[in-house]
Amino acid sequence: MARNSKYVFALNQLRSEEKLKDEFATFLHDEVLQDLLSVKNVTGKSNRPEVQKIIYDTLDNLNVHIRNQMQDYHPIILKSLTYRENLDNLIEGIAENFPNKAIKISFECSSDLFVAEPYDILIYRWVKELLTNVYKHSDGKSAWIILSAERKLLKLTVCDNGTQTFSTNILEMDKNIKHKGLSSIKEQVEKLGGTLTLSYNIPQGFRIEIEIIMNGGNSYQYFIG
Repeated sequence: MARNSKYVFALNQLRSEEKLKDEFATFLHDEVLQDLLSVKNVTGKSNRPEVQKIIYDTLDNLNVHIRNQMQDYHPIILKSLTYRENLDNLIEGIAENFPNKAIKISFECSSDLFVAEPYDILIYRWVKELLTNVYKHSDGKSAWIILSAERKLLKLTVCDNGTQTFSTNILEMDKNIKHKGLSSIKEQVEKLGGTLTLSYNIPQGFRIEIEIIMNGGNSYQYFIG
């Protein structure tokens, strides 16, 4: 049993590493290499003001893409700030990425909330993914994020008041799990022995609720993927 468990853990770890390498290679090809080739192709005409603007804009966008991808792979949580302040900055940053979509975000979280490593990074990633989904898929004007801890139990709720989220009827709820970002979150939650619940928000909108238990020791060493 122990040998089989170690084999399964090692295999899952290998799959996670290969998945990460594949995602990184795709990012370098689609987001970085293409932009660099574009800049290279117009460099010979860089004395023209309109071409210079294209170069500057392309490099600025490339800078943003790389920084965002770095945050996706390994979020930087500043030790000089509280966990609540780090999440505040994250929420503000996501809003700035969607300047044409005005959504009022209400964030409920204790100012002295403590989240142990590596759960702090996981929660950070989940908030980013779920709130980004709201901006991308919801036509609502408001969203709510609630994060709390009762002893070792962490609870995260993200919901909105939209009418056309990527879930439009109860029969499609299970299909939402196949969404790439949500599927990854569900997999991580289940590896931790937690639960992820999809439901309608009342009176309208979409709600995701996550509950996990923070465990110490090395009990979480195999779940990150």
